[in-house]
Amino acid sequence: MYFSKRNNKQEVTQDLTKKPSEKIDENSAYLSQSFSNSTDLIVRNFSAFDKSYCLVYIKTICDITMLEDFIIKPLLFNEHIHPLDLPVPDIKSLDCWKDITQNLSNGNFILFQEGDSAAYAANAANFAHRSVGTSPAEQSIRGSHEGFIENYESNVSLIRTYIRTNQFIVKDIIVGEELPIRMGITYLSDKADPLIIENVKERLRSLQVKGAISGGTLQNHLQDNKYSPFPQYLTTERPSRVAEHLSKGAVVVLVDGSSTAYILPTSFFDFYHAPDDIESPLYVFTFSRAIRLLALFLTIILPPFYIAVVSFNFEIIPDALVANVKGALQIIPFTPLIEALIMQIILELLKEAAIRLPQSVSPTIGVVGALVIGTTIVQANLISTTMLIVIALTAISSFVIPNHEMAYVIRIFSFPLMFLSYILGFMGLSLGITLILIHLCTLTSFGKPYLVPSLPTKLLSGIKSISKFSLPNKKGG
Repeated sequence: MYFSKRNNKQEVTQDLTKKPSEKIDENSAYLSQSFSNSTDLIVRNFSAFDKSYCLVYIKTICDITMLEDFIIKPLLFNEHIHPLDLPVPDIKSLDCWKDITQNLSNGNFILFQEGDSAAYAANAANFAHRSVGTSPAEQSIRGSHEGFIENYESNVSLIRTYIRTNQFIVKDIIVGEELPIRMGITYLSDKADPLIIENVKERLRSLQVKGAISGGTLQNHLQDNKYSPFPQYLTTERPSRVAEHLSKGAVVVLVDGSSTAYILPTSFFDFYHAPDDIESPLYVFTFSRAIRLLALFLTIILPPFYIAVVSFNFEIIPDALVANVKGALQIIPFTPLIEALIMQIILELLKEAAIRLPQSVSPTIGVVGALVIGTTIVQANLISTTMLIVIALTAISSFVIPNHEMAYVIRIFSFPLMFLSYILGFMGLSLGITLILIHLCTLTSFGKPYLVPSLPTKLLSGIKSISKFSLPNKKGG
């Protein structure tokens, strides 16, 4: 019997490589045992013209009407029809149990015919998914508002509405051991670099994970340096943005069951593009980019700069403000570093709370943060008013950065810079910024320098070769 109990993994693997039996009763029994007699696994036996058939499918993910009209009825009313001639697209013959069980899990039906050891399968999937809507993470004022959903075919269809050419290529890859998942590599054949395409395929094929594949596991395989905090891939939920990057030669990875697309390769400045930039005039786009880069500068520089000034370099403060700043600091029991850490941690707590709370309740977090915490903590003389203004400007600047992952990384870097500024003043701040810039110069995304086009490629290569003697650069992938 095919479905006898196995005692080790090797025997089960050998069992999955066997061919189905010519007896449909044994085949249906094996599948029932494989799926532990799941209540949504349907095994339907019927006969027509002295032929016996067994149709197996999972009713919760299959289109029942399609099976009735295009599988069962043709077999019942056409004596000479062969299973491969059924009026369904891409019907195929399977000859091992591993492929059969995988096809069932993907929403395909399996048809057995008495006296035939082959199994016939075709797509009948009807997975539940939400309708196409807007992307809550990437709001825009102009242009398309469509966003990806968790259905793979729908996401590919959304991209094809923007790119209607035979140069648009989609390649499916099944990744994973215990829980295989379908991924898609999309690109324009006349734009994308063939070496990058092959590199992406190799990295995805090498992704062997026991259990479910998480976003973090996938992202580590898409980075040249997995130890760097800076993301070396660009994520988006907007098909219009995917189409823009595809036209520039990018390769995009789609994951079945996820509404996020991964754009490769990318550069540091791609994270400061907003989805509606392509719909804006050049002067508006340029001004918006300048504002975002200013926000980057303020987010990472403002708190450590303030700490360095009040700790070491009070003389650079204008004379009209010295009395106010010193007067505010004299009644505060904490050092400027502790002040900044307290306010930064409170800010991060408020952000996390706003994300986790229901949408109808989250606006109250702003009221609590601004009125209760902000006002009360100053009145209690725990935080100076100057520090409160600095942290407020830092928070607003971080919200301007359009990419959530990059904004999070920039906020993280402000903490070590605050420590360096408190210990060494402006020298510590300069040292921290220099180390960050050297690290950015050494980063690549699928071989493409991370800071292109801000610096020439030759200059970046020279900096990278020099940094090998001073900074460790661990490669992962």
